[in-house]
Amino acid sequence: MRPNKEVELGGDITEHQVLSNGTKLNVLELAPENRDKASIVMLHGLRDSAHGLLPVALHLAQDFHVLLPELRGHGNSDASDAYGVFDFVQDLHEVIDGLAAQNVALFGHSLGGHIVSKYAAIFPQRIAAIAIVEGLGPPHRAQEDNEAAEVQALGFMILNRLRRQPGKSRPIQDPEDAANRLVRNNPRLNPATAAELAPHLLKATDTGYAWAFDSRASSVFVGASRANDAKFWRNIKAPTCVISGSLSYEYWGREMGDEAYDGRFAPGEMEQRIDEFQDCVHHWFEGSGHMVHYDEPQRLAQQCYDFFTNKIAH
Repeated sequence: MRPNKEVELGGDITEHQVLSNGTKLNVLELAPENRDKASIVMLHGLRDSAHGLLPVALHLAQDFHVLLPELRGHGNSDASDAYGVFDFVQDLHEVIDGLAAQNVALFGHSLGGHIVSKYAAIFPQRIAAIAIVEGLGPPHRAQEDNEAAEVQALGFMILNRLRRQPGKSRPIQDPEDAANRLVRNNPRLNPATAAELAPHLLKATDTGYAWAFDSRASSVFVGASRANDAKFWRNIKAPTCVISGSLSYEYWGREMGDEAYDGRFAPGEMEQRIDEFQDCVHHWFEGSGHMVHYDEPQRLAQQCYDFFTNKIAH
């Protein structure tokens, strides 16, 4: 379907709205004049924003048409009562169907990587190439070998991810306060970039501001498993570029909430995942953690530009 709204944001960025089963999705568009070459659809990760990917998108827009949806439950897209991974896959399909060219490539960071890998496996005839950035999940955890412990962990995840959670941090005073928090959580993020990004991550409240993120969206990972992910990786036919941050252990160590878990990949573990793909190159970014587009945006932009230029037939 075609979008039902089009707004010029300035800086050659246009904003659209696309409906997906009644959920309004906000989509940024760059370089529509390149639509006859190929469209690259870029998906951000959990608790992030499409605007965070703009340093990469602007580089790609030199030669490609670029679309950046805000995931449901994020930014100016609607919140929802449905956050299963295939709800996100359906959203991606509606964006591609409504706005993309016939020639389509995908980029996904973190949760966005999970979504685009599943889409590329399910609809292989539509996808010319795919870049996955920090989107193959965390390193192996001991409980994955213990079926009983894994089932018990699901109870915790259900209670903490399926229900809307009240804000646990102190109220955000203003965008400057939000930018300062972004830099504290992501010390390699350029402060000027944080200041530009912060307003897009916020919504106004009666007491100031809150993050523009529905906490229930994290329920997408309830019941997820590496074995299930690998089934989709094996069925991606498009050439794939996987990019990993060597410092991502900082993020995974905090995110998983287990003091005994250091968040590091075992020797050969990432290579085993890469081997699941039919046609895949892998790059470690030594100066990046999980948020590669924050830490090394120019390097990421050039790597993706070179890959897509080489793999997408014009």
